[in-house]
Amino acid sequence: MRRGFKAESERLSEAARASLGLGALEKLDPWAYAESLGAYVLAANELDLPPQHAAQLLERDPDSWSGMTLAEDGMLLIVLNSAQSKRRQASTLMHELAHSILDHTPASVQVSPAGLVLLSDYSDEQEEEADWLGGALLLPQAALYHHRSTGKSVADIARHFGVSDDLCHWRCRMTGVEKRLAFRARA
Repeated sequence: MRRGFKAESERLSEAARASLGLGALEKLDPWAYAESLGAYVLAANELDLPPQHAAQLLERDPDSWSGMTLAEDGMLLIVLNSAQSKRRQASTLMHELAHSILDHTPASVQVSPAGLVLLSDYSDEQEEEADWLGGALLLPQAALYHHRSTGKSVADIARHFGVSDDLCHWRCRMTGVEKRLAFRARA
């Protein structure tokens, strides 16, 4: 990850909250944020997919994908896997928005003979940046530190912010919040 990116992500998170009239410690609703950016968000079960395709994507192999973004002529459409929990969808939505916010360009794109985009892959660095920024938008470091220092559990914080326990654990660990609290407790 490029130098300074983590701090930049925290600043982008603060700016996103400010743009929605939220304080630094408040929950950011991913769907409201997407709307404020002019992005359209649909759940896969809202699409008019042929039954065999819907069954493949949402019943037989729902763990093979989480979301996808289509960008065309300045319009951004994000499709989320409706077979996954709302908490997982929130993370996926912010990850996809992060790619757009950061102006990421796929490293490779596969197109069907009919001209449909079938698959696009971002570089490992871009995926890492989207993971980090998406996480910062959902769970800012300052909010994590504040809530953990008041004794809230990771599960309580995750529930409050509408994200998975796994994401909250990851952010607490990766931002150094847990280490800072442990150091403070020893002092």
